[in-house]
Amino acid sequence: MHATAHGPHAPRRRFLRAALATLGAAAVQRAARADGPTVATARMAADFDPVATVWLGHDAGHEAFTGDLAAAIAPHAPIGMLVRDAASEARARVLLAERRLDLSRVQFVRDALAPFFLRDPVVFGVDADGEAFVVDFQWTHYGWRHWCRRLHAGEPDAAEACARTDDVQSGGLDRRFADALGLSTFRSPLAIEGGGVEVNGRGLLLANAQLWRSRNPGLSAMELERELHRLPGIRKVIWLPRGLAQDPLHRGTITGRYVGWGTGGHTDEFVRFADARTVLLAWAGEADMRRHPVARLNQVRMQTNYEILSHSTDQDGQPLRILKVPLPRTMDREVVLEAQEDYRPLGAWAASQFPAAEGRQPGDTLRQVAASSYLNHLVVNDLVLLPDYVPYGTPARRQQEVRQIYQEAFPGRTILFIDAMQANWVGGGIHCATLQEPAAPA
Repeated sequence: MHATAHGPHAPRRRFLRAALATLGAAAVQRAARADGPTVATARMAADFDPVATVWLGHDAGHEAFTGDLAAAIAPHAPIGMLVRDAASEARARVLLAERRLDLSRVQFVRDALAPFFLRDPVVFGVDADGEAFVVDFQWTHYGWRHWCRRLHAGEPDAAEACARTDDVQSGGLDRRFADALGLSTFRSPLAIEGGGVEVNGRGLLLANAQLWRSRNPGLSAMELERELHRLPGIRKVIWLPRGLAQDPLHRGTITGRYVGWGTGGHTDEFVRFADARTVLLAWAGEADMRRHPVARLNQVRMQTNYEILSHSTDQDGQPLRILKVPLPRTMDREVVLEAQEDYRPLGAWAASQFPAAEGRQPGDTLRQVAASSYLNHLVVNDLVLLPDYVPYGTPARRQQEVRQIYQEAFPGRTILFIDAMQANWVGGGIHCATLQEPAAPA
């Protein structure tokens, strides 16, 4: 990983970045990890914590979205870019310059395996001194092996061959990123992505049970909870059964002809903390439930989650405040299955991407439901950035209701909406494409 740095950072980090330039990555790795966090006094960082830098990825297919993100965020926090190589950095520089951002204040870090959706490979914590560190979770490429077993049920050899396409090297990206920033790491044996980690920064974690089990199939429920309690600062876990229906594992059937492309239930799609005791929960509207079967599935799931949350307390035994956030209008589009045998991340949908038992055939016409949700938002100091769904059929009055809820949940912050629809079609969103580095003490 190669880094070039600009912007406000603690002296310890500047020293380590200088060491990276002169001594090489291996020397920085040893220096950065020598002072790892003490679990008893460290904590997982909450999304509403003060932010030092917001990191963005770069991908040619998402440049307009990246430009919109950078332009919206820049007045509220410094921008960092994790790019794959010199050519990607050059294109990112042009993109930011076109948005009139001051490139002298933008930090660039290079890694050949840098993804566009940065949220998932890197999770931050904060130690007793307020210094950021990286929580090193295991990487499974969004439960790829689990998906392969489902795709090739009863065919262990085929399932194993499918699983070999997982990019194991991506699992080291969080450690390489920590090295580039001069940050220590805390290693966990658990597998998860950042979009599935929802904490209040005071000891409470909201966990999608289906998601955590799919990422850690070798652990019993008791073993899984024990390991969660070993994470920095975690004192209590609230288990929620399932996430949104339009967020299946990779490409999969939701119901009938409706299919989706997702993560298998990331919490940043359906349940988020607005502060230490306020929980935002996705909620389907009556009109949408009458119109769309996926909305009806969502309401059943979210009602169950609401009942659990309404009878739960925080880490100190205090009741939670739950705010229901309307979901946007359920959006779907026609997809025609091809005969292509290989999984193509950005290609057409293929019959081979579904279990044989479902009977999908080339030429079948299905409806892909977008992974759309207002809860895939970003909090950056005095800004809350949300996806704009009015151009895609969501009634303006519904989005205005969402604005009012967020103004109540985040008083004094600017509420801004931008277009994130292209990311929604590939299972992502604003939160997925951004990563907040917690602010160090002044």
